[in-house]
Amino acid sequence: MRFLLVLFLLEACICAKGCEIGWIRFQSKCYMFSHTVATWAEAESLCSAFHSVLAEPRSHEESMFLISHSENEAGQFWIGISDIIEEDRWIYSSDQQPTKVNDFHASQPNQHTSANCVALWKPFHGHWADEPCTTRYNFICESPQESSGDVIG
Repeated sequence: MRFLLVLFLLEACICAKGCEIGWIRFQSKCYMFSHTVATWAEAESLCSAFHSVLAEPRSHEESMFLISHSENEAGQFWIGISDIIEEDRWIYSSDQQPTKVNDFHASQPNQHTSANCVALWKPFHGHWADEPCTTRYNFICESPQESSGDVIG
C-alpha cells in the first residue's frame, strides 16, 4: 500500500487553473485517471489521501465524459459505486445515496454476489461492469474544482 501511495503522489502535486497538474477538468470537477492499479478499497484510500473520492457520476453527461476518456486510456477503471451494503442496490460510496445514473453494459450487472464494485470496463467500451472488489484496476478520483491556484497539501 505504501508503494501505491508513493506512485500516486507522483501523479498529482500542485494546482493549475483549478485542477491539480495531471487532473482533467469537466464541468465543476477535476478527475485523475490513475496509471496505478489497486483494489477498490485501496483506490478509495488513495483518492482520500488527496481529499478526493472515487469518481461518482451524478449525471449522464458526467458518466459519458468518464466513459469517453477511459477509452483513451489503458485498462479498466474503478469508480465510486458499489452494492456492497445490499445486493443489487447500487449506491455512491461517499454518501451511500442510490445512483442517479445507470450506464451498465446491457449484460450487466450480472447478479454475481461476489461482484459488488463498479468499473468502467474496456471490453464494454467503458460502460459499467460489476466486478469483484479485490480485482486490481486503475481508478478515477474526483474532487471539486478549486477556485484559486493555491498549492494543495
